[in-house]
Amino acid sequence: MARLVLHIGTHKTATTTIQDTFHANRDLLAQHGVIYPALGKHSGHHGLLTDWIALPLAYDLPDGGIGTLQALAAEYVDSDVTLLLSSEEFSRGGGAGGQVDMAALAGVFDGFESVSLICFLREQWQFLQSVYLEVARSRVPPRPPVLIEQAFQTGMVDGLWCDYLALYDHLKSGFHPKDIHFVDFNTARAAPEGVLGVMLSFLDLPFGVEALSMVNNGVSNISPRALPTWAGLVIAGGNPADNNLFSAVQEAFDLEFGTAVESCLFTRSEIEDLANHFQTVNSTLVKRHMQYQPGFEMSVTARHDTLLYREDVTTPFWVRAARRIYLSGKVGAG
Repeated sequence: MARLVLHIGTHKTATTTIQDTFHANRDLLAQHGVIYPALGKHSGHHGLLTDWIALPLAYDLPDGGIGTLQALAAEYVDSDVTLLLSSEEFSRGGGAGGQVDMAALAGVFDGFESVSLICFLREQWQFLQSVYLEVARSRVPPRPPVLIEQAFQTGMVDGLWCDYLALYDHLKSGFHPKDIHFVDFNTARAAPEGVLGVMLSFLDLPFGVEALSMVNNGVSNISPRALPTWAGLVIAGGNPADNNLFSAVQEAFDLEFGTAVESCLFTRSEIEDLANHFQTVNSTLVKRHMQYQPGFEMSVTARHDTLLYREDVTTPFWVRAARRIYLSGKVGAG
């Protein structure tokens, strides 16, 4: 009897790393009864969701999203395999981009012996920061205070749930809570074999990460550094910042603060506001789901004095950045 595992994200929780790695190791997985289909040109299975979500045309599949899901279900329903499908878009919150009809998705796989969802959750300030940095790759994101206000008012950021209790309710519109498995991202990342090891364990595979062929040294789609990205966008004045500007600002940042410093997009008070706002949400989620997943917890990151916050970027940095931008333009370098 077939088993279905849906890896549904969330966004910015090593999803691309998981997808790239499993796509590259499809043959090894298949030898152990796990089918990770090759669909289209991408390692993730985002094309399965194009009938529900407005995604780029590059993800379109010949039979459409629902048509391909139905074909996969028909192909494997009577097989003794685990069908693994992975896309962070499964967990999208909606808005103008749309969201997956969970009841309809569950209905496609009615004939499977079991259906399991695995979903990694990241502490909200880290999640918002990562989404901000991802958005900044292609367009100007909201200013950090605006981003926070949107998160408070809507429970979403750029159409993605940061209110994980609302995400839970959405998932339960199609799936029983016993079939939903949440993983704290910070805990998974700190595990001996990291996020990939957590996935292998969840799939009951008899080998560890050392057996896998790695892609991008096991780390795909790394986010740019937080405060240099923010500073470049500030200097661009609400316009897209080009690579030359980002390079000059990055150089100024490294000269001012060092190359090893870890930076935070938010101020200390904003971090506290985020923690206070979402603490009740996260605690309620844990309490509601604990009966179905004993031991599930959401971590809270300690605030370290070594972390550089937004209010720590003061006049000396801006002067240095102006100098680097001037020099880079003068010599025609990045």
